[in-house]
Amino acid sequence: MKLIYVLSGFFFLTISAMAAAESDAEFPKGWENWPIHHSGKILGKETAIPADLPPIVIETMKTYNWVNDGKGSAYNVRLNPEQKAGDYQDGPTGVLELTDIKAVLVTDHLVGEPQYGAYSYDGKDISDAHPSLNPSACTTCHSGYGDACINGVCTK
Repeated sequence: MKLIYVLSGFFFLTISAMAAAESDAEFPKGWENWPIHHSGKILGKETAIPADLPPIVIETMKTYNWVNDGKGSAYNVRLNPEQKAGDYQDGPTGVLELTDIKAVLVTDHLVGEPQYGAYSYDGKDISDAHPSLNPSACTTCHSGYGDACINGVCTK
């Protein structure tokens, strides 16, 4: 009888863990020292997005215009200097740092495939705070922009 309780408890814990969104990418230590590839501002939800921006930038604006109570956020794209562009080795690859809300959207690679995550500056997983922070949302966007996103890393 004890074995049934143990197994049912394990099953419940497994199902509970699967229901919560979790980052696929690990929080990269030292990311704040990586060089900034480029910076910009995610416009707030009340600001019209200029139509002449690249499609990946327009999608990023639409995806994250809710942050900072809908005011948007300044951002930095930081790339791990130990990675070679387009030929990413397993490990931390890059981050989109949302400076106004102190969040880090992470891309790393595992067995050559991009993995995604969302964290606060102190490393707390925030991927369940909003649907746009879920790793599946990152995968959908990062895989849909051809030359702007090479092997899961968007740099244009």
